[in-house]
Amino acid sequence: MQGSSQIINGPYLQSITDNEAAVVWTNPILPMRDGAVERFMGKYYATGEATGGNIYSSKDLINWSKPVLGVTMHEATWLNDPKWAQSYTYNDFQAADLIYRNGVFHTYWNGVGHAYSPFPLGPYKEGSITEPFDDYGIDVQAFQDEDGEIYWVKKRNEGDPHPLTNEKSTIDGPELWIFRMVSPFTRWDITEGSVQLTNQRGHPTSVNHHNFEGPELAKYRGRYYLFYASNRMGPRSGMYQIGVAESDKPMNFDNSKKYPHPVLGRNTEQHLQEYKVILHSAEHGGWNAKYLILSPSGDWTGKSYDDNAWTTGQGGFGRQEYDLFAGTRFTNAKIRSRKTVWNSEKIFIRRRFSLKEIPQKIALKYWIFADAAFYINGNKINLNARNNTYGFLQLDPGLFVIGENIIAIEATSPCNNASCQQFIDFGLYDTGNRDAEDIVVGPAQPNFVVGPNGFERWMMYKAYFDNRQEQGIDRIHFYNKEVVVESSTVKNSTGFRRSPSLPELFLDFDKPDFTPLQLLHNSKWKISEGVLSPLEKKGGELLIRAKDDTHYRFEMPFRLKSDAARAGVYAFYQDRKNWLKIDIGKDNTWQTTTCIEGVSEIKTMKLPDKFAFLENNSLVAHYEHPWHVFTIYKNANRFRVELDQFNLTLHGDIVTPFSGRGHVGLLASSDEVDFDAVQYTAGWDEYDEYISGWQKKTGEWLVSGEGLTQLDPSVENATIFKGDPAWNYEFSTYFRNDRLPDKGEAGYYPLYVDEDNFVKASVDYATKAIVVEGKEEGRPIDKQFFPLQKKVLRHYTFSAHPSSVFQYDLRNESIISGIDILWFEGDYPYLEQTFDLPRTVRFFALQEGVWKLLDAELEGELKFSCLNKYSFPPVKTTAIKMVVENHSGKFSRAFSAWFTEDVTAGYFLRCRREHSALHLLVNDTYLGALNGNWSKSKVGLFTGNQQAVFNGMLFYELPETREKELQYEDLLNK
Repeated sequence: MQGSSQIINGPYLQSITDNEAAVVWTNPILPMRDGAVERFMGKYYATGEATGGNIYSSKDLINWSKPVLGVTMHEATWLNDPKWAQSYTYNDFQAADLIYRNGVFHTYWNGVGHAYSPFPLGPYKEGSITEPFDDYGIDVQAFQDEDGEIYWVKKRNEGDPHPLTNEKSTIDGPELWIFRMVSPFTRWDITEGSVQLTNQRGHPTSVNHHNFEGPELAKYRGRYYLFYASNRMGPRSGMYQIGVAESDKPMNFDNSKKYPHPVLGRNTEQHLQEYKVILHSAEHGGWNAKYLILSPSGDWTGKSYDDNAWTTGQGGFGRQEYDLFAGTRFTNAKIRSRKTVWNSEKIFIRRRFSLKEIPQKIALKYWIFADAAFYINGNKINLNARNNTYGFLQLDPGLFVIGENIIAIEATSPCNNASCQQFIDFGLYDTGNRDAEDIVVGPAQPNFVVGPNGFERWMMYKAYFDNRQEQGIDRIHFYNKEVVVESSTVKNSTGFRRSPSLPELFLDFDKPDFTPLQLLHNSKWKISEGVLSPLEKKGGELLIRAKDDTHYRFEMPFRLKSDAARAGVYAFYQDRKNWLKIDIGKDNTWQTTTCIEGVSEIKTMKLPDKFAFLENNSLVAHYEHPWHVFTIYKNANRFRVELDQFNLTLHGDIVTPFSGRGHVGLLASSDEVDFDAVQYTAGWDEYDEYISGWQKKTGEWLVSGEGLTQLDPSVENATIFKGDPAWNYEFSTYFRNDRLPDKGEAGYYPLYVDEDNFVKASVDYATKAIVVEGKEEGRPIDKQFFPLQKKVLRHYTFSAHPSSVFQYDLRNESIISGIDILWFEGDYPYLEQTFDLPRTVRFFALQEGVWKLLDAELEGELKFSCLNKYSFPPVKTTAIKMVVENHSGKFSRAFSAWFTEDVTAGYFLRCRREHSALHLLVNDTYLGALNGNWSKSKVGLFTGNQQAVFNGMLFYELPETREKELQYEDLLNK
């Protein structure tokens, strides 16, 4: 080694099980489901099904308090009125939503219930007493846009009357509607609303049931996202999943704007890529077995036992053919793993297989609703379970032998009624050198959540985690503006997964500690009963005593206890003569005071018309002094200002000369102002023409609506940098080219101190590799090469159903050299199709507007339940088309398709510097951790002999930084 730095434990080198990339938390995180979550003043509040109206709270999205009863349902007088068809759902608190608006917390449930409170934990007062909040629909959300408009989002079932005209339904499946609300207290004055999305039979997200629900509207980087859940919700049919559509306006969605793929689905198919299948389970095709329903004689568990007289059949074995809804009626969603009827009390099964070698780790994949005894080569394992989907059990490899093996099973049904779910199916996996990942089935009911530090985005959702239906969370990334959700983080998940990042600084004023505060102008302050406030009637000003930053997010919750009081912030403080103050008052104005070299300028603006310190409604007129949240984002010389969910700078940021480093602080006009839960994190989140503050070193860089572009392909080393030097941080960006380059490089500096101390990671298009290189104290570190080839899961772009032609559009122009296909198998009543293996398969690549036939070769023979691997000469393309020839009366279609992507024109680059390690990621692939003794660093972008567009840059410092930097110097004497 020429330097002391080295790449450690990357997936191309060795296991990452025991390094810093190991998973540090796992789902599930909450014993509830079908929930809602609201962030307010540094805490999260969650409620939903299985809570009975209780509400949980958390500071970090991982660790939750004991629940507090917030919502009771005993005042409604309309429940026995036959006019209201859905009154039976009122007392069953589920399908909930939470929102804070204009001093009031609202919760909604089942579409019919509404309650309100001055406090997030309640108690909530029922609002739907004499009539329901809404008469039909479920899975509701009240969404506030940053201009103050609020929208009522819900599912309409196929039998529900028209939501605006009340006319009898003529639709044949569920719809997602969005309405423009007038008030969060009622839905009955709504006059504007429309269908946004519908179920689409045959769409990759809608294949086994017409269910289409769980809408969640969100906005990020100027785009709107409407998430949804589709397919049969039960775990036994196992295909519930989360999809999304993207639009430019909140009521401008349609089916054409759906992504072709789910953004979060079950993880069982991915295990076919990650593990080696010894014996497959039955969800994608049955397995051969011998079975009896009467007790056999002799040593029936042994390998030498003669089972020729036993019945030959296919596993899995179960009573029910279709999934049961609410324990009362069967749906048209098949239990795909049930291949042979088992409705007797007992069943005896024998399954033979051969091993050429004994794996290091072996996991039994099983779904058992029975009292079962497994005999592996005669060794007994009891598995008495009442499961409704799959789980993994690690087995002792010593139970197996090279050559022939036998698994024999005796299973006893625990029930004998018409709805009995008795079932048994199993498979066997070689999981390499690690235990099998917990199985996740049925993610649904998504919530879009801002992370604790205000920069990250997370998804909260329900799913069956290892057979328990509870609530989980996972990180959302944006490849520019495309939503990409990390796969479910559970026990034994691989990759790089970190807990939600906390703010660098959080002041909750639970203790009378003034150490972090620099009081200004001889003002006096007090900390009492968990809040900070001026001690004198004249008010006061103070600064937060921490390091100065150029880019940051500053959140300041406040309350005004008199009509004359004003609260505000130092959005920027450089010195006595250079600063920016922003304050707000109950006269419905907000004000900026800019001081440049001692000369001040004041601007006064009106608050948004739809904002109120307290909602103008007699039901809440008695609420006293509600809290509100002021948030400042500084990105170089640009300031964005938010008040609660209202963007005060919606029509343009505040642009100032203050492009450098500064501090933040608090302002109060009197002792009638309180502050609490103040938080701060250095960082920025930018996109399109809002990109700012980058410092060009070489090259020709341009900011536009497309992002940050390096224009000159002749520059061998075009570089640009941004940020204050920092110890610990995360940075990500997405770059792309319109066409796939044949040569040149593009990438980033995840760590840059100076020309003698840096790390550079770039995509080398000539070698089709990620190249990691750099220097430490002038000495080059070992250059590392990571091949870019990977398996990429894609779904076809829906155009018609049924079809024998399937077009897979790629994210960017790419070189593709193969496809692994898992075929649909069996009967799908909802699709009105029975699937078989195709008679023939042809693949075409789109090149310059022309479809070119590919010379594809199949490895082995076509099979169900496994990956059918096709290879062909590498081809540069933007789309692959698959054309199948079906057998008579049957259909063929890929359930999952993984494309062998050699290289592509765009990549999501991400790094995280923490402690002594610099972690590097490309898309969702963890490369490894680079260790070195560098000082504080910034980040940069790079191209070599090519143009490239970078967009969607996210940077934030981690809380460890603040602990190192808090020195509490006198800011006035700097």
